[in-house]
Amino acid sequence: MAPPVSNPMLPSIDWRTAASCSRAFTRGGPSMSPEGALDVVADLHRHARTATELVTDYTGLTPAVEAPIDVVDRVRWSHVNIAGLRRLLNELGAAEADADPARQLGAAAKVTGVQAGAVLAFLSSRVLGQFETFSTDSGRLLFVAPNIVDVERRLRLPTREFRLWIAVHEAAHLTQFTAVPWMRDHFHGLIRTFFDAAEPEESSASQLGRAVRRALNAAREEASGEPPVGELPGADVMAAMTSPEQREAITQIQALMTLLEGHAESVMDGVGRTHIEHVALLRRRFDRRRAHPSAIQRFLRQLLGLDAKMRQYAAGRRFVDQIVADHGVTGFSRVWDSPENLPTETEIERPETWVARVLNGPSAAIGHG
Repeated sequence: MAPPVSNPMLPSIDWRTAASCSRAFTRGGPSMSPEGALDVVADLHRHARTATELVTDYTGLTPAVEAPIDVVDRVRWSHVNIAGLRRLLNELGAAEADADPARQLGAAAKVTGVQAGAVLAFLSSRVLGQFETFSTDSGRLLFVAPNIVDVERRLRLPTREFRLWIAVHEAAHLTQFTAVPWMRDHFHGLIRTFFDAAEPEESSASQLGRAVRRALNAAREEASGEPPVGELPGADVMAAMTSPEQREAITQIQALMTLLEGHAESVMDGVGRTHIEHVALLRRRFDRRRAHPSAIQRFLRQLLGLDAKMRQYAAGRRFVDQIVADHGVTGFSRVWDSPENLPTETEIERPETWVARVLNGPSAAIGHG
C-alpha cells in the first residue's frame, strides 16, 4: 500500500505532549475500592455482551467483525483516542511531528499537543462510552468506568439497569459500524474530504483565537442573562476555520452523525421497553443531566461544538422514531442499504421527504419486494 500524499494543511501535533497534558489535566474519578473497581469492569463487560445480542435482535443487524470491548479509566480513554487521531491524521498525510525522538519539535506542534490534551482531558470526564473507529481496523468499544459510576451515583440510578441501558446505546454504534459493510469507509471518506478541501488562507492559530474570543463573549452574554445573537459559538468556530468545500463535508458528516446518534437513542429505549423495567426513569433523569451543565461545561460544550451534538440526539431520534412508527424497523433499515439512502439534514427535519425518496421512490423495490 502506497504511503499517503503529504498534506501540509493538516496540523503537526506533538503527541507526547498531548498524552502528558491529558494525563496532567484529567480529574480523578469517584472513590472505589480495588475490589469494587474490578466488579465494575466485569459487570460492564457482561452488559456489553448482552447488549450486543439485544441490539442484533432488535435491529436485525449482525456484526460482521468482532470488535474488542475495553473498560477503561479516564486517562486510558484519552490515550486510546490519541492513538486513533494519530493514526487517522497519518493516513491522511499529516507529518509525524515526533516520529524522530532526536528531532526538535516546533512550538506550533507543542501548542497543538497541549490543546489536544486539554480537550481530551475535559471530554474524558464526560464520556460514558464510545465506539472508537480509528485506532484499529475493526474499531473498539470503550466504556469509561469512573464516569458511569459517577453518573449512577449522582442521579441515584438503578445500577444494573443503567449500565445495560448505556451498553445498548454503545452496542448500537458498534453494530452500525460493523454490521453495515460500507459505513466505516464512508465515514472515513467524509473526513478525508474535509481535510483535502482545506485552504491556506489564515493560520489556524489566529482563526482559533478569534473563535475562542467569540465563544467567551457568548458565554459572558449568557451569564448576564442576555442571549447571544446569531449562530452558536460551536458553529462560529467551524465558520472561522473552514472553506466552503469543508463546510459541505461537515454538513454530510453532521447528517450522518445525527442519524447514528438518533438511531442509538431510539434503540436504547426500544430495547429498554422490553428488557429494562425503569427505562422511563433512566431517560428522564439522564436527559435532565444533559440539559443542565455547569457554566464552564456549557462554555466548553459550545466551544467544542458539543451543544450541536445534544441537538443531534433529539433531531435524529425524532427522525428514527417517526420512520419506525410509520414503516417499522424493516422500513427504517433501508437506510443501511447504501450511502445514497442516508438522509440529508433537510430530510432529517422532514422525514416524509426521505420516505418519498427512499421508500416510495423509483428504486424502492430494488432488493425489497
